[in-house]
Amino acid sequence: MKSIHIIFFLLVSLTATAQTTLSGFVHDGTGKPLPFASVALLNARDSTVAKGTASDQQGTYAFEHVRAGRYIVRATAVGYLKVHSTVLTVTSSPTDVPVLALSELTGKLAEVQVTAKKPFVEQQLDRMVVNVANSIVGSGSTALEVLEKAPGVTVDYQNERLQLRGKEGVIVQIDGKQTYLSAQDVIALLRSMSSDNIETVELITNPSAKYDAAGNSGIINIRLKKNSNVGTNGTASIAGGSGRFDRERGSLQLNHRTKKLNLFGNYSLNRGGNYWDFQLTRNQPDPSPADASRRNLVSQYTYLKFRDSGQNAKAGLDFSPTKTTTIGVVWTGFWSDHRERGPAGASFRRTEGGPVYLQTRTHKTYDVFSQNQVGNLNVQHSFGEKNGRRGRGQLTADVDFGHFSREYTNSLRTETLLAIGDVSSPVGGLLITQPSTVNIRTVKTDYNRPLANGWKLETGLKSASVKTDNDLVLSSGEAGALVPDPALSNRFQYTERVNAAYVSVSGKWGRGQGSKTDVQAGLRVEHTHSEGNRIGGPVLTLNQVVARDYLKWFPSLFVSRPLSPNQTLTFSYSYRIDRPNYQNLNPARGYVDPYAYNQGSPYLRPQFTHALETKLSLANGVFASLGANYTTDLMFFTIHALEGNKTYVTLENLGHSQGYTLTLSWPLTIVKGWQLQTNVLGYYNRFQYDYEGTLLHIQNVAGRLNGNNAFTLGHGWTAELNGWVSTPAVNGIWQTPWLGALDTGVQKAVSSALKLKFSVQDVFHTNRFRPTVKTPSGSQVGVLTFDTRIALLNLTYTFGNQTLKGERQRRTGSDDETRRAN
Repeated sequence: MKSIHIIFFLLVSLTATAQTTLSGFVHDGTGKPLPFASVALLNARDSTVAKGTASDQQGTYAFEHVRAGRYIVRATAVGYLKVHSTVLTVTSSPTDVPVLALSELTGKLAEVQVTAKKPFVEQQLDRMVVNVANSIVGSGSTALEVLEKAPGVTVDYQNERLQLRGKEGVIVQIDGKQTYLSAQDVIALLRSMSSDNIETVELITNPSAKYDAAGNSGIINIRLKKNSNVGTNGTASIAGGSGRFDRERGSLQLNHRTKKLNLFGNYSLNRGGNYWDFQLTRNQPDPSPADASRRNLVSQYTYLKFRDSGQNAKAGLDFSPTKTTTIGVVWTGFWSDHRERGPAGASFRRTEGGPVYLQTRTHKTYDVFSQNQVGNLNVQHSFGEKNGRRGRGQLTADVDFGHFSREYTNSLRTETLLAIGDVSSPVGGLLITQPSTVNIRTVKTDYNRPLANGWKLETGLKSASVKTDNDLVLSSGEAGALVPDPALSNRFQYTERVNAAYVSVSGKWGRGQGSKTDVQAGLRVEHTHSEGNRIGGPVLTLNQVVARDYLKWFPSLFVSRPLSPNQTLTFSYSYRIDRPNYQNLNPARGYVDPYAYNQGSPYLRPQFTHALETKLSLANGVFASLGANYTTDLMFFTIHALEGNKTYVTLENLGHSQGYTLTLSWPLTIVKGWQLQTNVLGYYNRFQYDYEGTLLHIQNVAGRLNGNNAFTLGHGWTAELNGWVSTPAVNGIWQTPWLGALDTGVQKAVSSALKLKFSVQDVFHTNRFRPTVKTPSGSQVGVLTFDTRIALLNLTYTFGNQTLKGERQRRTGSDDETRRAN
């Protein structure tokens, strides 16, 4: 394949979007308020849906941030005939919609057949949304497999980390709550999470000052399903299938909702097998004092069989003692059991085609059991609310308690098959045990209120505390006679407290009713105090404490303006931080095999990023954006040779980088019943850093194409055909070639309650990770293959009362970490 080169032109503009509020009432045929009706805002030109909401208990509804144009409002409710408003011309002033009166249906309701649904990937003005819940190809998968299909997301399986738009430093949240886990533990959590419990995945690349400043490349927020129907209802699903190994999934969601109380919960179980087939060649120097020019050419293979078992559970309630106050309690739990077994081998030469001077065979046993539990208490209160309209403001408060634990065991039994000359054979046995715990406490409160002339004030406080404890014991020796090695064992304790405050104001810039420019300006301040305490280890007999204490300010700005009734331009800027996680600060060694290990550094510094983005939204869902970012104290993984034929991987602060991104997204109706959603991402990155005494300048032009086809075949049949292709890319010293995959599936709606789905993922088994590393002193090339070609059959059954009631739109402290109002 020929390389694709994308030329970027950065358009920086301080003009952006003017928007207003459109509100109204929904009544029944007798004139009484009709609560929980579904209300949609339609473009008058083609009747496409621009926004959606639900009426509250007083029958009122409101659409915020509506661009100027011509619209129709549609209201529907179970048991009532739908009704449409007249065509409304919306300007920059707030608009009141005439009362919508719904007449009650008489007779038996006919079966409703859905002929359209949300696309798998949906580009919104401030985020990209992957609609997992209704996807055919996404059902029966894991959260990690779904993420890999999202535009701009890259899963590095070799080093177990995520990238967004070619950059690391991604913050993963679940229902708006940050996990605070290491990259490896996040990957394990996502691998154990069933996609059948996921509603959407949100990719937010430029959050405002209202949200945590962490995450230099953005936020990935996974929203779990939550039923919003009145009465008692639920959904059950079961899935099974196979690639080279079997896969089984099952999930259950339950909900009971009354006027003042909502009880909800879900549970999912997934289990199955997988494999890791890794081929690697290395060309590296041999840092021997006798001969500095001597080199090592290493060929390695690893074939591991996996067995995974994961459970997810969530339970909670929302109670509304008054119309203006809601109290909520939520508990979420995740359990994962991951086991690996298999052989690995290595052979060593001095020259290409030369004789092998050392050959070994290793049997690896790797077991990880982890659990993560989070409890949340939240309160929301509106002041001075009357007839469903907001009065003097709203106050929310959240308290979160989280506990994560992991039991880790890695056993390596090595046999030397050939050793020539004075080369030393590796130790016969290595056993690593590392129990880890993470305790999280967060307290957050937010307050917002309207100001004069249509402006709005938002402010809040947050305190987050994280405490981790890792006790690594490494034992070595001959099989059956392993002895703990105090020089390579250590206990690492890390504490971090971040206290934050923010203020944000938003409104229309300019005087008079004709003002069209909306502005949101914010400032966040975060004080961080951290301590890493290393107990034991090489040359250490006393504790070693590395403490950091710093105060940083994080401004943000969002400006938007309509260029025409169908065009809106938005500009955004934010300053962000990416703190190293505890595992990257831990100096303990984690052995992959006898010749390779990874190691953290307690002296890592956080990296900081300036991010700018200009977005243009056009009619009919066409969207384009152009962004730029500049990162200092750049952190990325490096590889170093040592001790003759060994290497180690570590995370370092090396220099700085700058990048430019281009995003294009557009929907297209090919023919009736065939919808195509296309997303194109291109990026250009430049890295400058000092690597082992050599100043490197690295440039990279890369891109990714996602195509999502949805087919409505009639008689309850629908189908999907989704694919993605990414070009060769460079991230520091790491390079990847062309990658891609194709997924397909069909669905039969047997009834309004029963759906049957069949899907095949990675049809041509092309999704193989091929990492390449090039440094001034050496190189390595690898091929990593998983069991990604899988056929799955999924059965979903919905039961109970299906009358829709508006789900509580609470603005809890943790939820606020992922939502941004433009």
